[in-house]
Amino acid sequence: MSSIPKFAPVPTLTRRDHVAETLRRAILSGQVAPGTQLIESRLAADLAVSRGLLREAIRELIESGLAVNRPYAGTFVAEVNASVLRDVYEMRRVMERQAYIRIWPQRDQSFRTELQHRFDQMIEAVKGDDLSEEIRAEAHFHGLVYERCGNHLMPAFWQQMTQKTQLGFAICQIAHAPKVDFEENHHRFLECALGESLDEMLAELDVHLDRGLATIQFETELPAPSVAVILPSSETVIPLKPR
Repeated sequence: MSSIPKFAPVPTLTRRDHVAETLRRAILSGQVAPGTQLIESRLAADLAVSRGLLREAIRELIESGLAVNRPYAGTFVAEVNASVLRDVYEMRRVMERQAYIRIWPQRDQSFRTELQHRFDQMIEAVKGDDLSEEIRAEAHFHGLVYERCGNHLMPAFWQQMTQKTQLGFAICQIAHAPKVDFEENHHRFLECALGESLDEMLAELDVHLDRGLATIQFETELPAPSVAVILPSSETVIPLKPR
């Protein structure tokens, strides 16, 4: 029987990872709008990478649901509309409810400390006025219960589902309609998640999801906001309006 060879350490982030993360942040921050074509020649030149490396990075976006490939047309940022978000929130309500039921008697100190830590990170991101980091931090906060509930399929499910939610959240944040108090809204959620009553937690989960979906649906039903769009014909860019 042959032995396993000794492998060299793998870098934390490869160049492809950096390219994929740059595109991901641009999409989730609203700098590149849903439906925008990802033009390889323009992006490869801007990022100073080969077309092959760029395709690998875009493939990651496709696998995560942030982009879609249309035969004979190209690759486009995934579209998000009110119907898609209703479906996502319907599934999130079922899955997140089950995740909290499973984890409730197992919320040890490690879980409590980590949830508080992620809450603090989320609030810091909000105060830092970094939209893409705020979106990432909110997903990280809500993702903990999927990671710790004991169902090995939950984290992968959350990873796929949250991409659509984050796109909707980006649209919501770019628009200028009144928003609920983000910190107050999530502080109540945190209190219930760390509290003693599962019934209260499940009720708060319903309220939290209803509020979020109502806000995002309102924004997706408005005319599209002005965001950075790469135009396929001229490969020029329309800049994002200041928030």
